[in-house]
Amino acid sequence: MAGRYIDVVVEEHDALPEGCEMRFHAVGPDRSVRRIRYEPLSGPEGEFEVETESGEAAQAAPVDDSGAGTAILIYGDARGLRLRRLASGTASEELIAEPYLLLTEDALLD
Repeated sequence: MAGRYIDVVVEEHDALPEGCEMRFHAVGPDRSVRRIRYEPLSGPEGEFEVETESGEAAQAAPVDDSGAGTAILIYGDARGLRLRRLASGTASEELIAEPYLLLTEDALLD
């Protein structure tokens, strides 16, 4: 079955020094996403605001996840994503940079 592909190309920069180049097979339409449930490498799981470095909404699309079924790809622009933990409904100042995320549908909050 033919389908569209999403190329995630993130340039190398201070926040993401290794950059990233990945291709994902989309199995549904994109939509904007601003809040997710996420567990970073350091710190507990929680609610995060997610956007591009320029402040635009991140995009979410269902993609094939090699044998695991379908996952939701969260992606941004050429500088990746910025995540900010939400504490008591307001964003904190600590930013986490990620090139992209693969999450489950229930991790999308808004």
